[in-house]
Amino acid sequence: MTATAIDTLTDEPQVQDERLEHIVIVGAGISGIAMAIELQRRGIDDFCLLEASDRPGGTWRDNNYPGVAVDIPSLSYCFPFEPNPDWSRLFAPGAEIYRYIEHCVDKYDIRRRIRFGARVNQAVFDPARALWSLHLTDGRRIQARYVVVATGILNQPKLPEIAGRDDFRGRMFHTNRWDQGYDLAGKRVAIIGTGASAAQVVPAIARDVARLDVWQRTPIWVLPKLDIRFPARLRRVFRAMPMLQRLMRAPIDGGLEMGYWATVYYRHLPGLTRLAERNSLKLLASQVSDPALRDKLTPRYGFGCKRPAVSSEYWATFERDNVTLRTEGIESIDAEGIIDGQGAHHRYDAIILATGFKTQEIGNNPSFEVHGLDGLELGRFWHEHRYQAFNGVSVPRFPNLFLTFGPYSGGLNWFTMIGANGRFIGRCLQKADRSGARYVEVRRSYHDRYLALMHKKARNTLFQNGPCQGANSYYFDRHGDASLPTPFAPIWRWFRVRVTGLQSHRFEREIPPVVASRGDLAQLGATGPEGGSA
Repeated sequence: MTATAIDTLTDEPQVQDERLEHIVIVGAGISGIAMAIELQRRGIDDFCLLEASDRPGGTWRDNNYPGVAVDIPSLSYCFPFEPNPDWSRLFAPGAEIYRYIEHCVDKYDIRRRIRFGARVNQAVFDPARALWSLHLTDGRRIQARYVVVATGILNQPKLPEIAGRDDFRGRMFHTNRWDQGYDLAGKRVAIIGTGASAAQVVPAIARDVARLDVWQRTPIWVLPKLDIRFPARLRRVFRAMPMLQRLMRAPIDGGLEMGYWATVYYRHLPGLTRLAERNSLKLLASQVSDPALRDKLTPRYGFGCKRPAVSSEYWATFERDNVTLRTEGIESIDAEGIIDGQGAHHRYDAIILATGFKTQEIGNNPSFEVHGLDGLELGRFWHEHRYQAFNGVSVPRFPNLFLTFGPYSGGLNWFTMIGANGRFIGRCLQKADRSGARYVEVRRSYHDRYLALMHKKARNTLFQNGPCQGANSYYFDRHGDASLPTPFAPIWRWFRVRVTGLQSHRFEREIPPVVASRGDLAQLGATGPEGGSA
C-alpha cells in the first residue's frame, strides 16, 4: 500500500512514500525492544522499528570502552519476564549486557521488524489525515498512524567547548566512540571529565599507559562496588530454576526503590543522604592517603544531585605513580596537548573525552525534529516552555505520538522505567485499535494537572532543597528543573500505569477539527511550580 507524499516543513524534493505503517518505533535500543515486546504481548502485530545503526543495542552497542559495566546489580538490569541466568558478576560488564539485548531481539523475533540504516531526521504530523510523515536522512519517507520515540538520551556525545580542540594532532575520541584500533599501552594520555564513564575508564587503562592525567572540573560521589563473581554452579541453578532468580531480584528492586526514594526526598529524610555521603567519604579516606588530593576529590555538592559512580578502584587509582589529578582548568588545546589555566603546557599522545552526553538540548531529546500541531516543534517547545509530558509519555498538540522516555521519567533502573512507560503506551495503542480510533491525544487538563503535580512533588526533593549548586548535573534542564529524574518513588509509577483509566486521552474515530489560538499555545506549559510565569 502506498500513500501520497505530504508537504513538509523542509524544501527537499517530494519523494514517493513507502507503504503506510500502523506503528513505527524509532530506535532499537533497550527502549525500542521493550516497546516491541510489549506490543506483541498485547496482540498488536502491525509495527516496525527504525534503527540508524546496522545493529540493535543502543547505548550498550555504542559504549564499549575499557571497564564499561552496569552500575546497578545485573540481576535487576534485565526484563522482569526474561531473567538472564548467564550474568558472570553482580555488576555485569557491557559486553554481557549487549549479548543479553541481542538474545532478547532474537528470542522475541524482533530482528525481522527492524529496518537498519534508517536514521530519522524529521517527523511531521498531517492533521488532515492524522498521519505522521517520517523523513529519513537518505531521502526516504515513511508514513505512520502512530509513532513511538524510543531514542533514549545517551546517544549523542557532548564535546567540550575548548579553544583549539580540533588542532590536536594526536588521537582524540569520546568514550562513546572509543577507538578500538588505537593501543594506549605506553602512551601519555589525558582524560577530560570525571563522571560515571571516567570512573570506569580510569582504573581500566591506568595500568597500561605510561602517564595518565585526569582533568577534573567537578568531583563525583563514589560508592563501593561489591562486585561478586557468580560461580558456574549458581548460573546453572538460575538456568534450571528461573523463579529463584526472580525471587532474588525482588529484594534488590526493593532496595533500589527505597534507596532512590530516601535520596530524592531530602526534605523528609536528609539523614539518609548524609549517611551515604559519610560512607562515600569513608571509602575516599581509605583509598587516598594524601590530604590535599582527598580534598580535591571531595564533592562540594549533595549526594544524589548528580548520578554517583559505583567503584572500588576509581579513587585508589590516583595513588598510582603514573596517574595525576588535574584541577587547574583547561585554557585551550593545541597540536601537542593541553594548556592549563595557569599557562603550563602538557603534552599527550591521546586525549579521551569523558564529557557525557547531550541530554536536554534541542536536537537530542528527541534526536530529531518533531513537528506537531500549530507549528509546534517538540524540542523547541520544551526548550522554551519547560520540559513536560503526561506520565512521561504524551504531550498536548502532538497527537498519535508517544515517548518511552519523556520528562520526569528517570530512576535508577532503566528497565523498570521503560517497562512502566511501555505498559502505559501499550494500553493506549491497544485501546485505539479496539475502538477504531485514528486520533489519540492527551487531554490538556490532565496534562496540566500532572505537570503541576510534578512541580509540587519536586518541592520536597533533594533537587530543590539539597546543596546541588555546583554539581554540573545533567539532571537539571535550562529552566532549573530536575526534569529527568522522577520526583516520586518509582513504585508510584508502577501502580499508576497499570490501574489508572485512560480518560486522560482522547480516542477519536473521526479526525476532529484541530484548532488552537496562539494565546492558548503561549500558555501551554508556561506556568511554574507556583502558578506564575516560567
